[in-house]
Amino acid sequence: MIGRPLTRLLGLALALTLAACAAYQAQHAPPPSVPSSPGNPDAELAAILPPSGAFSELTPDGQIARIRGEVEQTKDILAEEGKYACCVQPACTECLLKHHQCHCREHIHQQGPCGECTQGWIEGRGAVEGIDARDLLARKKQMLDTMNQGRSNP
Repeated sequence: MIGRPLTRLLGLALALTLAACAAYQAQHAPPPSVPSSPGNPDAELAAILPPSGAFSELTPDGQIARIRGEVEQTKDILAEEGKYACCVQPACTECLLKHHQCHCREHIHQQGPCGECTQGWIEGRGAVEGIDARDLLARKKQMLDTMNQGRSNP
């Protein structure tokens, strides 16, 4: 009688051990490779920048500091190439992440800057002479009103 519960207990222990081992292997396995196809920028980047354990070994604060430093470095490089001309200081990150470039300084006179730059102007961080935050917001409001009227009138 004692043998049957003991067998079940040993079976359960073996199953838990195997499951724990599989979970450990899944957590520590190298990331899957990005499918290689012509024109796939992620595959090209994966080939250039293989993942390193150094980043994951940093504390969360260290990871954030590293990311911020790399973002600022990328903005500087793009600015030197003529691909990053922001209208606020410090420069926005929204355009970098969404469009891989920023032309808010040029767009501020027409349709207006991105949302992060608009918020920067509200906070007093505008960096283009001759632009008034109130005028900028009035133009943005007018643009939004026009867009909303177009949606409500089919």
